Amino acid sequence: MSTYAFVTVDGGGNTPPTLAIASELIRRGHEVHVLGHERQRDSVALAGCAFTPLDALAFWNPTVRRSGPTALGETARLGADRGLEEEVRERVRGIGAGAAVVDCLMPSSMRGARSAGVPTAVLFHTFLEYWVRGYRRGPLGMLERLRGAGPLTEWNAADARIVVSDPVLDPAAHRTSSPTAPAIWVGAAEHGVPATPDASAPPLVVVSFSTTWFQGQTDAYRRIIAALGVLPVRGIVTLGGLEPDEPLVAPPNVEVRAFARHDELFPHASLVIGHGGHSTTFRALAHGVPVIAMPMHPLLDQPLIAAAVARAGAGAALPRTAPSSRIAAAVTAVLAAPGVRAAAVRIGERMRSTDAAASAATALERLGGGTDQTRQTWTTDGRGTSAAPDAMDP
Repeated sequence: MSTYAFVTVDGGGNTPPTLAIASELIRRGHEVHVLGHERQRDSVALAGCAFTPLDALAFWNPTVRRSGPTALGETARLGADRGLEEEVRERVRGIGAGAAVVDCLMPSSMRGARSAGVPTAVLFHTFLEYWVRGYRRGPLGMLERLRGAGPLTEWNAADARIVVSDPVLDPAAHRTSSPTAPAIWVGAAEHGVPATPDASAPPLVVVSFSTTWFQGQTDAYRRIIAALGVLPVRGIVTLGGLEPDEPLVAPPNVEVRAFARHDELFPHASLVIGHGGHSTTFRALAHGVPVIAMPMHPLLDQPLIAAAVARAGAGAALPRTAPSSRIAAAVTAVLAAPGVRAAAVRIGERMRSTDAAASAATALERLGGGTDQTRQTWTTDGRGTSAAPDAMDP
C-alpha cells in the first residue's frame, strides 16, 4: 500500500472531489495525508484522512468580503507563493509520501511536490476548458507567470493530469489539440439519486450560491426571492454559512436558511438556481434536476458552466443582474418544459453510471508505482484524453 499527499486549499467546490478521491484510496487500503487550509480540518477528518495545516496558507480566507483587486492578488499568491512551495516540499518529504496530488489552483505547490522527489498529479476540479482557455490566459495566469509559476508549465510538468468533470459537457474533451499534455477525464464526482418531487405540492425551487463571497451576491438573492414570491412554488434559499450584506426579507412561500445540505434538498427539488459553480451545478444534475445558473464572477468557470448547461438543454443561463421579472419568467419556462427536465435526467443517469473517484484512484495507484513505464502508458488518443484503462472516454 502507498502513502498519498493531497495538497489543497479551501476553495469551495474543489474540496468535495478531492476528498471523494482521497476516501476511495483509503477504502482501498492506502494512507492519505491532506496538506491544506485550517478551515478544511473537520471535513478532512470526516473523510478519514490525516491532516496537516499549511502555515503558508494562513493568509487565505475566501469567506470574507474582499475587493476585486485584493481577491485577485490573493489568488495569484496562492498559485505562485515561494514560501508555500517550500513548505509543500518539506511536508511531502516529511510524511514519506509515495505520490502527491496537487490542486490545479496551486502551480508553485506542484513544483514543491515534484522537488520532493515523488510522482505528482494535478487535479482539475472543473472543466479543463476553463483552465486552459480562461484561467491561464486571464489576469490570474498572467500574475502567476510574473511571479515565476506559470500554470501551464507546471500542469504539463506533472506526471498526470486528472480532470474531475463530465467529458461530454467539457468542450476541452472534444478538441483535436490541447495546450496541456494528455489528460484523464474521470467524470464528475458529485453523487445523487433520481429526484422525486412531491406532485401533490407546489414545485420546490432550491437557491444555492457559492460558499465563497462574491460582490452582488446578496442583491442577487434578493431579486430571486422576489421572483419566487410571485410564483406558485416553494422556495428554499440556503446561504452556505455566509452572512448577507443586509437581512433578506422573504415572502411566505420562501424560506431562507443559513445552511442546508444539498443531499437533503435536491432529491425533492424541481429546480435549482445557482451561481454556475461546478460542484453545485453537477450535484443538482446528478439528481436529474434542471439548473438556472446566474454566474457571479466573469473571470471564473461559472459563465462556461452556465453556457454548457443551457447548451445541453438542461436549464438556462441568466446574467447576475437579471431583474426579478426575468428570473420569474425563466423559472416558469424551465418548470413548464418537459424537455428540460428530460435533458437533466439524462445527464444524471450518465453521472450515476460512472464512478469518478474510483477511476481517479485507479489512475493514482498507477502513478504511485512511480515507474517510467507506468507514466509512458498514458498516451493521447488525439483529443487530449488519456488511454489509461478505466478512464472515461468522451
